[in-house]
Amino acid sequence: MIRRMILGAALALAALPALAQPRAPGTDYPNRPVRIVVALAPGGNADINARLVATALSQRLGQQFVVENRPSGGGTVAFETVAQTPPDGYTLLVGALGSHTLNVGLYGDRLRVHPLTGVDHITISSHSAIVLVVNNNFPARTLAEFRQQVAANPGRFDYGSSGNGTTGHIAAALMLHLMGVQAQHVPYRGSAAAFQDLLAGRTAFQADTISFVTEPIRTGQVRGLVIATPERSPMIPDVPTAAEAGLPAFQATTWTPWSTTLGTPMVIRQFLYEQIAEVLKQPDVRDRLIALGNTIPQGMTPDATRAFIASEIEKWVPVVRATGARVD
Repeated sequence: MIRRMILGAALALAALPALAQPRAPGTDYPNRPVRIVVALAPGGNADINARLVATALSQRLGQQFVVENRPSGGGTVAFETVAQTPPDGYTLLVGALGSHTLNVGLYGDRLRVHPLTGVDHITISSHSAIVLVVNNNFPARTLAEFRQQVAANPGRFDYGSSGNGTTGHIAAALMLHLMGVQAQHVPYRGSAAAFQDLLAGRTAFQADTISFVTEPIRTGQVRGLVIATPERSPMIPDVPTAAEAGLPAFQATTWTPWSTTLGTPMVIRQFLYEQIAEVLKQPDVRDRLIALGNTIPQGMTPDATRAFIASEIEKWVPVVRATGARVD
């Protein structure tokens, strides 16, 4: 009898995780694997966000959340991929400032899937500051010296980014525009590829997320000249703010939006928002994102996320047009 009681209790405990796995109210969602299409290359901030959250969601919900990178076209390919899938919550989109905002200014009427009318939104998992770094051979240790060098050699210096129209591209173009100087943009397939040429001296500088450049700055692989935020970061405290460096208008922060197919029921999007909000509280996820220099926003519901993206489009599209940045 005691043995049967112990066995029964063990079986009941084993069944608890399955019973406790959350589902969208009134549905059995998710009851199969969920695909996460990332609009940027592996290794960048959006990709890290996606993989951390995907792993935690897989464990929490008992279904696999599988990450797939589609970085082509500055994120436009990822948007088009997701837009063609059923509106059932089984295909998600993770992007950045570039894919969800800057492309509106870069592509104009050629943009096939608009961030406000072509997809629905879920939440934003992080914000990340933009930092300007130069290779160690570049003859400038301050932003003022940087400007002098570039002004004296118009078009001589190249800068890399993770692709045409990406946050790093436009942030650097904005900085050059504000300075009134010129340099040649070289697009790559991802920040990591661009960074390799920066280290090798084939490009002179790169604007990228703090999460990507913190460790190279700390280890002396590159020099950080400016962080495009009102305050210094404790991650790289020696890097001055744009205001301190004499260019206060240079403000640039990217963020990591989660979206899905247009027409996906709100009950599923609200459920996903709530589940992502919960996993972002987990120490293994939260601490990793913060350690990379991210901040985690609160209360980014589906409606709040859409409103935020709309405000960012209103802010950045005129900037994109003023810089003259374009994609071929």
